[in-house]
Amino acid sequence: MKKLILTMLAAAMFSIPAAASASDEVDVAKFSCREVLESESEEDLSYLFIWIDGYMSAASGNTKISDSWMEKLGTHIGEFCSENPDKTIMDAMKAMPAD
Repeated sequence: MKKLILTMLAAAMFSIPAAASASDEVDVAKFSCREVLESESEEDLSYLFIWIDGYMSAASGNTKISDSWMEKLGTHIGEFCSENPDKTIMDAMKAMPAD
């Protein structure tokens, strides 16, 4: 578990300069499912999923991270985006089951 978290944090840290150099900022509220599905960068996806986890954790007050949660999140985002490529990541997050 600790290794997973460290790997995710390292990926995020290394992708920050890449994302910043590609553009000044990314408005995640406008980031489409199609963009997620077409992304070929594991670093960018890792960065995005860490942001999504943090955003959702802040909204729910959950301070825990687990392998099962990240798997559930990834599965949900993948399925939602496959079925709704023109929706946004924010739409996918809002449709996340509360379970």
